[in-house]
Amino acid sequence: MSATESNRTRLSDPGAHRRLWRIAAPMMLSNVSIAVLGLVDTAVIGHLSDPSYLAGIALATVLFDFLYWGVTFLRMGTTGVTAQVHGGGDKVGLRTTLRDALSVALALALAMLVWRDEISAFGLSLLGGGDESSAHAARYYAIKIWGAPGVLATMVFIGWLIGVQNARAAMTLAAVPCLLHAGLDIVLVVGLELGIEGAAWAALTTAYCSALLGGVLVWRELRRRGALHGQLPWRFRDLRKLLRLNGNIALRTLCLIATFAYFTKQGASQGDTVLAANAILLNFQMLTALALDGFANALEALVGDAIGARDRRAFIESIVVGSAWSGVFAIMFTLAYAVTGHGLIHALTDLAGVRAAAGNYLVWAAVSPLISVWCFVFDGIFIGATRGAEMRNSMLVASVGVFVPSWHVLQSFGNHGLWGAFMLFFAARGVSMGWYFFRIDRRGGFVPVPRR
Repeated sequence: MSATESNRTRLSDPGAHRRLWRIAAPMMLSNVSIAVLGLVDTAVIGHLSDPSYLAGIALATVLFDFLYWGVTFLRMGTTGVTAQVHGGGDKVGLRTTLRDALSVALALALAMLVWRDEISAFGLSLLGGGDESSAHAARYYAIKIWGAPGVLATMVFIGWLIGVQNARAAMTLAAVPCLLHAGLDIVLVVGLELGIEGAAWAALTTAYCSALLGGVLVWRELRRRGALHGQLPWRFRDLRKLLRLNGNIALRTLCLIATFAYFTKQGASQGDTVLAANAILLNFQMLTALALDGFANALEALVGDAIGARDRRAFIESIVVGSAWSGVFAIMFTLAYAVTGHGLIHALTDLAGVRAAAGNYLVWAAVSPLISVWCFVFDGIFIGATRGAEMRNSMLVASVGVFVPSWHVLQSFGNHGLWGAFMLFFAARGVSMGWYFFRIDRRGGFVPVPRR
């Protein structure tokens, strides 16, 4: 059977599509619920009497975004390793991977608590807010940071549940705490008029309720699989694998954060209007990510499971179907932005200058899904394959080797040049990870080709 015929057969298999959507759909809904929570927070605080409250929570939110985004390797690394032991039918491995990942999460959370004052002082000074808004942000942070153990434990639980392909439970663990958080915001901030401290207590309470719910869901999944009891040995080789994977993904994530921060800074250097226009257009990128992340999560679980089971057919099938659906959604987003982009911009701002600037650069947001889609596809594949080093190297090449030099070459084109360099960054990630993929797969490094 030729490669074309083989791919056509896999694309026509309804079972392959159901397996992908069984994971992708709940994760998309989960991502949407998290985004909606951010809007609820903003709406509740935005109705307080002084705008400095909204500015303060905005500063604190950015600080927590960087803090927690920097440790998302806990979720991704746990998914990859869990998917592989799940595919191999290793019940002991399901327990030990969970124990190891929770140990790493606890250690990181304790470090955040020990150095909480230093993190707050450094982060808020770096963000450069006004005195009043920074004071509000510091009060909010001082309460919410104590939820770090709950937040990081929840990351592990979500990653583990995706790894065992229980996406509904993972969605529940993401969505239910969001609803709780929104309800507590309304009660504490609006009802009891506790102000920004009320919002912080809502976040802190939600963090531990989320961790408790995650523990229950994981316990139920282990019991369902008959893997709740038994030995819990320290497999130092597996622990080293998890730590190595987490370390590489952490470096990759820091590069990604730095790239977005550098993009924002270079936009800010061109004036407030350009900065605001870029911020609006980056929302389009976020909407794309909400959908494509769902397919990436599905690929993490399915690819890892296939590797653990040494099932090359399932490995290729997952990649073909996942890539196809990711490509379809990327095209849909590009068409949607091309047709409705100006309307979305007008819905997001009333400022005529910002509307005009965002409309001028809309073309970049419209083509972005077609260029960035392969980053999501290959991220899912490499996380499932626990290939963190390749992800790290690709990100370094794209950020340091392509984005920064490209921007210096294209600076004369202004913000168009900045967006052009940004698109080259996404393209470089996709191309470099694609090169790694075919190089490794050709050598049988993912799943050995069965002998005939």
